[in-house]
Amino acid sequence: MNIWKRINKYLDIIVAIIVGYILLKLVDNYSYLFKGISSMLSIVTPFIYAFIIAYILNPIMKFFEKRLRLKRAYSLILTYALIIGLMVITAVYFIPQLVQNIVDMASSVPQVMSEFQSWIDNLLKHDNAQFIKQYVDLNTNFITSKGTTIVLDLLNTAISQLFSFTNTFIKWVFGFIISIYILADKERFKKSSITFVKITLREKYADRFLVFIKTLNNMIGVYIGTKALDSLIIAIIASIGLTIIQSPYVVVLTLVVGVTNMIPYFGPFIGIMVGFTLNIFVNPIRAFVVLIFLFLLQQFDGWYLDPKLIGGKVGLSPFLIILAVTLGGGLYGPVGMILAVPIMAVFKIYLDRTLNKFDM
Repeated sequence: MNIWKRINKYLDIIVAIIVGYILLKLVDNYSYLFKGISSMLSIVTPFIYAFIIAYILNPIMKFFEKRLRLKRAYSLILTYALIIGLMVITAVYFIPQLVQNIVDMASSVPQVMSEFQSWIDNLLKHDNAQFIKQYVDLNTNFITSKGTTIVLDLLNTAISQLFSFTNTFIKWVFGFIISIYILADKERFKKSSITFVKITLREKYADRFLVFIKTLNNMIGVYIGTKALDSLIIAIIASIGLTIIQSPYVVVLTLVVGVTNMIPYFGPFIGIMVGFTLNIFVNPIRAFVVLIFLFLLQQFDGWYLDPKLIGGKVGLSPFLIILAVTLGGGLYGPVGMILAVPIMAVFKIYLDRTLNKFDM
């Protein structure tokens, strides 16, 4: 008994020494540690993708279950049949046109730059432009050759990046398959997650954390879903308008306008500038028509469609939205810019609650 008392007396010290030794070894071999973590993340990446896909498709499955009163199996089949059908339609009709647009853009770069060089030469031949030529050594051949090289390098980089996505695409496919099992048994995953949180945290903090996650989930679902619908409507209108205007690369421009519209404030201007830039060297007059059309379209979205669909659901001022988009974009790129708004809205809810307590 005396021996066990002595052991218990020094047990904390022994544990602290062991833990300290392990931490020192981890610090000394941090490169192997990070490599191991990276390898582990690479292995579990399909499962992370699976949870993301399941999270996105869950509202569709819930719609079939609640509105159509279907069983889980039938709802699951309908959900994935719908998504696979949309992917097949995209692969058959959209992707070939997108690839053709990119190929056309790449093949037209030398001709466009040659026309640009001729335009500069004609401009410098004008009497009013002679004084510029006297003071500025403008080598148009250098500009156009460099411009052609830069544009072609950008296109080549885009194409090489497209091929580098093969490994990621395979992981997404595995994630897509795994997500079926997650959605089929989502209640068990939800219950296990709640149990883990309650074991890890104290009951009071666990309840608060779960309420926070629920609020964040609702805000993201409302904002992303509504904004996606808004962007889809804008993309359809843009596609029809650009086709009527006879703008080249309609598929590419429609994709850019639809995707960038998901980003508040900054996104629409990116779509407008891309549309203008892709048309300016082909037909300057048409470029300005495209510029005006996309500008008016974004005004319609900003003043009517977006408020009609989203309204005051996020409860953020323009300043906070711009701040959120800037911070999110700086930290996590385009995805961060999209998710920053609902996350900022949740933080504002809790901040307002805290301030209201002090006011009382």
